[in-house]
Amino acid sequence: MANAQKYTRAACGHLAAHYERRKDEKGEYVKFGNQDIDPQKTHLNYNLAPRRGVEQIDFIRQRTTEARTLKRDDVNVMCSWVVTLPEYRHHNQSLHVSPDKEQVERLFFERSYRFLCDRYGEQNVISAYVHKDEKTPHMHFAFVPVTEDKKRGGEKVSAKEVITKNDLKT
Repeated sequence: MANAQKYTRAACGHLAAHYERRKDEKGEYVKFGNQDIDPQKTHLNYNLAPRRGVEQIDFIRQRTTEARTLKRDDVNVMCSWVVTLPEYRHHNQSLHVSPDKEQVERLFFERSYRFLCDRYGEQNVISAYVHKDEKTPHMHFAFVPVTEDKKRGGEKVSAKEVITKNDLKT
């Protein structure tokens, strides 16, 4: 299962905090929606994206400066895929209880990450956090939607051109 969303600059801070499991002023994990985070498992989460040495928000700011970006509040500067680990059954046994569970899960997320990087460009990846501290393991693959600017040359930020109906079909 996978779900794609587009976000404006205003939503990015809260989402980045959720992805990296930042805590709020009360010491609670920042949640997005109604997730039940098990703090005892948060240490199992990991990020597959390259370490860039900057915060996620700073990377978005940097990448949107490098590529032409309209200066409007409604411009979507981040897209995110949530890729959920499927529950496979093999010989009447759940994959989630197999002896190689960790290896299979890691391989699934690594291959999903590589597929999405090939599609949207690793240079545009903000983060790719795998959350194992919620009910179902899943990956938040966040990226800046950069595409070729055919009119002016160079690159531009355009979620509308990067995540299209055709893109979602394929």
